Amino acid sequence: MFGFVVADAEALSDEEKERYRSLYCGLCFALRDRYGQLSRACLTYDLTFFVLLANSLHEPAEASGASHCVMHPVPAAARPWSRSLWTDYAADLSVALAYHKVLDDVADDGSAKARAAARLLAGAYERARARIPDQCAEIERAMAAIRAIEQEDAEAEAEADPDAAAREFGILLGRLFAHNQGFWTEGMEALGCALGRFIYLMDAAVDFTTDAQSGSYNPFVTLGATPETMRTTLALAAADAAEAYERLPLVQDAHLMDAILYSGVWAQLNKTYSVEAATGQSKGDPPSESPRN
Repeated sequence: MFGFVVADAEALSDEEKERYRSLYCGLCFALRDRYGQLSRACLTYDLTFFVLLANSLHEPAEASGASHCVMHPVPAAARPWSRSLWTDYAADLSVALAYHKVLDDVADDGSAKARAAARLLAGAYERARARIPDQCAEIERAMAAIRAIEQEDAEAEAEADPDAAAREFGILLGRLFAHNQGFWTEGMEALGCALGRFIYLMDAAVDFTTDAQSGSYNPFVTLGATPETMRTTLALAAADAAEAYERLPLVQDAHLMDAILYSGVWAQLNKTYSVEAATGQSKGDPPSESPRN
């Protein structure tokens, strides 16, 4: 359910690419330091976006340096990294969300790979739950609610609310984003809520064909959606996220974040569906220009 909130590299300057990589590597090293080498498999660009947001709003002190990475032994040069207090929180969230994602995979198909991943992450999740107990309780509540919604809707498609699970995931991400945001609590919760709904729907659009074949729950399959209607729905959801994003007073790394929210998030869908057939746009075109420009 993650992996969509990624920058459009073509829209970034070399300096912005270096900044983005340093924050991503900082999150990776934070995972290693807090949860061990195996936890680095939980790394996502989605939580790197959160670090960018929180750093821009609060401008905390950042530590920086360069370290060798076992994940990238070639080339052997040390990789620059940047970390702040928000990086550690993002690492905790990364582990907690990844653990519940593999539990969801176990519930879906019981694959040996998913069961093994759940066993490997169980200890790290217990440490995360000790560090962020309220957030882990919220994740547990929300994932149980989403599972119930998906099962209920799969059994009664005629009465199903195709947006219910997406809204629930949005509520979850909103509450996780709002933690310790002070004056910006309401704004970050609104952005997390809208972004979480978009992520859920994007995941459903990308998995449409496999879910239709397997019979797994998918709101777009339930509706019999076409690529065009899916893109329209996603464009509206992305617009809601953009509206919440624009209300935040973001200056630091603003153009980098724009390249994530206004074009980068569409990359995976563009790989899955032909944009030309659905909308007449050229592949990779963002749905709109950033109002910040």
